[in-house]
Amino acid sequence: MYSDVRLSRRAFLKALGIGASIATLGRTLGWGQPPPVKVGLIGPINLLDVGRAMVRGAQLALDEINGLVSDGKLPPPKLTMDGLIRDDEVLRGDIAKAAFEELSALGAVAIVGGFIDETVAAMLPSMARLRKPYLDTGSSSPEFNKLVKEKYDQYKYYFRLMINDNVMGQDIGNMAAGLMLKDMGIEKVALVAEASAFGQNLARILQEQLAKAGLQLVKVFNFSLQNPDFASILQQVSDTDADAMMLVLAFDPGISLVGQTYEMKLDMPVIGINAEGQSFEYWKNTGGRVMGHVYVDVATGETPITPKTRPFYQAYVEQFGDSPPSRPLFTAFTTYDALFIFKGALDRAGSTDPDKIVAELEKTDYVGTVGRIKFRDRNDPYPHEPIYDPEYVVAKWVLWGTTAKNPLDPKAQPVRVVVWPPKFRLKADSSDINECINKACEEYRKSVAAWKQQGRPKGGRFAAWHNWARAIAQCFAS
Repeated sequence: MYSDVRLSRRAFLKALGIGASIATLGRTLGWGQPPPVKVGLIGPINLLDVGRAMVRGAQLALDEINGLVSDGKLPPPKLTMDGLIRDDEVLRGDIAKAAFEELSALGAVAIVGGFIDETVAAMLPSMARLRKPYLDTGSSSPEFNKLVKEKYDQYKYYFRLMINDNVMGQDIGNMAAGLMLKDMGIEKVALVAEASAFGQNLARILQEQLAKAGLQLVKVFNFSLQNPDFASILQQVSDTDADAMMLVLAFDPGISLVGQTYEMKLDMPVIGINAEGQSFEYWKNTGGRVMGHVYVDVATGETPITPKTRPFYQAYVEQFGDSPPSRPLFTAFTTYDALFIFKGALDRAGSTDPDKIVAELEKTDYVGTVGRIKFRDRNDPYPHEPIYDPEYVVAKWVLWGTTAKNPLDPKAQPVRVVVWPPKFRLKADSSDINECINKACEEYRKSVAAWKQQGRPKGGRFAAWHNWARAIAQCFAS
């Protein structure tokens, strides 16, 4: 079975324009130098853009790492993923587990990737049994950290490159208290979450975090991953007295939901988590109907989080800009960083022994594309994931906007800009960008107050919301 998978994988990578490059990564530097160390990758490659972005981020890292080795700027060995990339088929935990074990049998010293919690959970018993360092670059269940804490000797091989659901809930609470409540005057929220493990867990967490932030969660709507009835859900959301709709989407691409939200002129802003909604193609895929939405992300092309962020973004666009995902999604950033972190630990360990590599991974202090990455220690509530702090790693809240009057106009040019935290806004070192955004928020609050006084006519707050997004887009354009 797996011989067929490998053939299709190579054909798929060739279609992405990266197969030839990955195929060359297994060659050694020359006489007297060690062969490359094998690293496996498992993710939702065929079905989701986050998986394809993961592969592309890995290739950029491997190309750069191996180039630095060739130039004598990093010590050998090189790294290779030749024949070591597998598709987890999204929700197939059995496929993911089999892939993990196969890659281990093929000599992978470490494995990176992962997205849906259910598939990652299926791999972890194999990780523990095989003692295989695994750097999770996409999933977010805090249960995985709990395993590290409670059964350290078995699960110490697990590391995560992004923050977990509980920390994400804390971050959403911070954003809600600032951008939503203080800046936009949003007091009541309706939550729409997919019925995945991620969606259900985050919905539970948000009930507490939004309350701490001073917002009221008026209603929670869960929808099935198969054939969701968004028309009914959106009508029910509209019937509440919520000031905004918050989304939690990881598996569902949200295109139908976004489109229907626009067509019915839902009278409330949409803010939340939409994994596919980070894609540059999302504007085109929704026909501009994503106008005004604010989604969490790790970076944008114009966000100089560290000196490495924009160069990585530009390198990605240069190499992959002609096919989707033409801009890096969060998994591209985290997978790129993961391979550099692994290479550093491997070099310091001077060995492929998994316990020695884990010991060095725990010492990581690496400035990557998403921030400064230091893993929490084994005594932390969330061992082996990045420290959450503006000086280390923190989420960014990104607005989809355009300066065009009509976002559905094919000529309308979309922009994606960080609106929270203020520290990571483009031009954040100058006061005018913050003043401009504050003015847009003030105008939004005034427009909503007038709309309420007029008896809440249909489409009034929808128009105010879009004017707000357009004004912020103009802040960054000027």
